Amino acid sequence: MKPLPCQIDVAMPRSVLRRRLVGALALTPAARSNVALSKNGQMLSEGLLALPPIDFSISDHSTGRSIGVRVRIPLEEKPTGLILYSPGLGSGLSNGAVWCDAWQAAGYVVVNLSHPVTNESLWDTARASFQENLKKALSPDQYAFRVKDCSSVLTYCMNDAVLSKYIDLQRIGIAGHSYGALTVQAISGQSVGGQSLRDERIRAAIALSPGASSLERARLMSTVKIPFFSITGDHDQFVTFKDGKSTMRLGTSLDKRLMIYQQLPAGKKQLLILSDADHMTFAGEPVDPARYSRDVNTTPAQQRMQWERVAELSKEFWRYYLSDANQSDTNGMLSFQQKMRSNQAAGDQLKFE
Repeated sequence: MKPLPCQIDVAMPRSVLRRRLVGALALTPAARSNVALSKNGQMLSEGLLALPPIDFSISDHSTGRSIGVRVRIPLEEKPTGLILYSPGLGSGLSNGAVWCDAWQAAGYVVVNLSHPVTNESLWDTARASFQENLKKALSPDQYAFRVKDCSSVLTYCMNDAVLSKYIDLQRIGIAGHSYGALTVQAISGQSVGGQSLRDERIRAAIALSPGASSLERARLMSTVKIPFFSITGDHDQFVTFKDGKSTMRLGTSLDKRLMIYQQLPAGKKQLLILSDADHMTFAGEPVDPARYSRDVNTTPAQQRMQWERVAELSKEFWRYYLSDANQSDTNGMLSFQQKMRSNQAAGDQLKFE
């Protein structure tokens, strides 16, 4: 697979970005040699040490958008999988930090996106009201813009002189939460406004809190051809966005979230219904109660355990589908499913079809 022509530029001088990337990669030998060991000489856990993330922005000439990105590079210097991450409404580069860190520790290049209009700028009321910001963020054109952001960032990564050395072009994945899950659905093959936005470079996908407004919309998932992991919770339904007294209730019922899994073609689809989890459980970062409502009461320790399960299950998904494994091998599939089940907790529902 050849990289596509790149129509985006780095917002910071390329020399500065290159120094940051090269500087981070130069830490690899020292970082690897200092990994803490247990008494028997084994690594205590993945990700005890990690290269620091690198934040910058790129400008897409075709859309006129400036897209924020956070790049996580693995310790080992070899071609590996690349995972794009699209955040939920009102969040940006910090979204999904728990699993993005875990994926980096597992050896992947992970690139978080901050989509203009639908990111933290939602809460900036200096120029427009909160309701006006929400209306703009939820306009139909933003769905297509977000998908284009992902494709453009992928093209940039494939063309970058440093990053491209760490990316196996046959191992590209994408994940996202809420609005990001809708973005994942579209880029995976669900048409938007009768138009296909599918990016055939994507090999596997994870949607955290997926959803559809109707059965008709959900049925459009039947054209998705790649492995797809739907992750939701038993209380994953609606959430109220709040800015002072200004509020808006968004989301959909759990049965409509489950429609995404139900309408996917059989063979390479998985579903996790996490126990005692609501919509914002899958933000993968601390949630400000002044901005988002919650439907479950969990302690920080309980939420951390939920996040860790999502991180472990998603890592197993990437390891199987972003690898050279023979996915038609029955024994290999059974082994994969067994590893997945070993990471679920009592009350979680895990399905394969």
